[in-house]
Amino acid sequence: LEVSAITATDLPAGSVIQVVQGTTSTSVSSSSTTYADTGLTATITPTSANSKILVVVAQNGGFKGNGNINNGIAAKLLRGATSISSFAEYAGWSYTTTYNYMETIGTTYLDSPATTSATAYKTQFRNMVAAGEVTLQRQSMTSTITLMEIAG
Repeated sequence: LEVSAITATDLPAGSVIQVVQGTTSTSVSSSSTTYADTGLTATITPTSANSKILVVVAQNGGFKGNGNINNGIAAKLLRGATSISSFAEYAGWSYTTTYNYMETIGTTYLDSPATTSATAYKTQFRNMVAAGEVTLQRQSMTSTITLMEIAG
């Protein structure tokens, strides 16, 4: 009896082919309204151009308004240099000069990169009001990005 190996192309549509996770606990802060990298990134190499990539982001952050400024945090998900989803545009109630926390910001996004090349995903963030400040991974809390290749 000869048994052959199962390949990704043998799996039914919707099967999880591989999982990759990236993490960071490096704190990043900004008082700018211009998007900047959060340090959260992961790269996956799809086995088929028909595969989809399910991206799950869980990122912690906080913000302060710095006086009478009502502040918030904006974040987005990118594939390479292309923005594919905005997942947090949170206007807060922080009129204080101390941090108010959001437990976790995040998204779940099903992407169709149509490639078998290494594909990087990352998050970026910005301050909604330049007079305030936002911080991600504050106090070395760990944020995660999980990439799952789904058979097409």
